[in-house]
Parts: sequence; structure tokens; C-alpha cells
Amino acid sequence: MAFAPANPDGEGTFPRLRIYYRDFKRLRWGKMLRTVARPSRAFLLLLMLALASCSSSETVDQQSKLAASTAQAAALVSDAWLSGAAPSRYASSALQSFAETLADAGRQLESASVSDPAKRDALAAAASRLSNAAKRANNAVEAEQHAQAGQALQELRAAQGDLATAYRQYFSPDR
Repeated sequence: MAFAPANPDGEGTFPRLRIYYRDFKRLRWGKMLRTVARPSRAFLLLLMLALASCSSSETVDQQSKLAASTAQAAALVSDAWLSGAAPSRYASSALQSFAETLADAGRQLESASVSDPAKRDALAAAASRLSNAAKRANNAVEAEQHAQAGQALQELRAAQGDLATAYRQYFSPDR
């Protein structure tokens, strides 16, 4: 004897059993969720407190390091373009991306709440200067202006030094 579905949708001959199983699954998941929800609320509260109490110096450190490595990459791309080793399209695209990353790092640094805003502002200013130099390098590459790209590269390197100095001052112990 061949099996024939009970209805045209092909659900089979036991639709009521399927309903009971679905209700059982809901009930089981409901109990599990209630069992897990109580401890997870406490965990979430503790996690939020821990994250809130994290020092923003970690953010400053991360953003400063991101700015330093991005600036180094921008300088390398600019130098490669000036020497003819990188095509204009690649250099322009990379420099635009680097400028945006540096600008974002500067905004993150500016918004960090720290105990010494003057030191934070020095880091943010250096990141902003790096972003502006990368934008100038990008504009020079797009215009095929080697002299302007060389000046932008010098600005990038000078701003890298400013960032390194501001970083050392920010993380040096007060004397």
C-alpha cells in the first residue's frame, strides 16, 4: 500500500502530531530561555559596567597606533608613486582611503574622555594633520603633480614625528 498525504499540501497524515511537537519545542525553548535569561541579565549588567570602566587610554592607544601605521602606509604609497613604482590609480585610491582612516582616527581621539585633554588634543591634532597631508598627496597624485606630492610627503613625515612626540607625552608618567 502506497503512502498518500492527508491533504493536498503534502503535510502527511499526522498534522496534529506536528502541532504537539511544535508546542513542545516552544515550551522547551521557553523554559531554557527563562533559565538562561536571569543569569544573562546579571552578566550583561556586569559586562556593561566593565566596559564603561575601561580606561579610554586603550582607545587613545589603539587610535594612535592606527594613525601611525596608516600614516606610514600613506608615506610608502606616496614615495612609490613619486618613484614611478605605483600607478596613479592605485596611489590615489590608497591615499584617499588612508586620509579617511586618519580623519576617523582623529575624530575618535577627539571624542575620547581622558584626564588630560591637552595631551589628547595634541594627538588629535597630529592625526588631523596626517589626514590633511594624505588628502594633499591624493590631490597631487590625481593631478599628476610630482612637486606637490613631494611636499605632501614631507608634511606626512613631519606630522608622523608630531604624532610620535604627542604619543610619548601622552603615555609618559607625569614627573
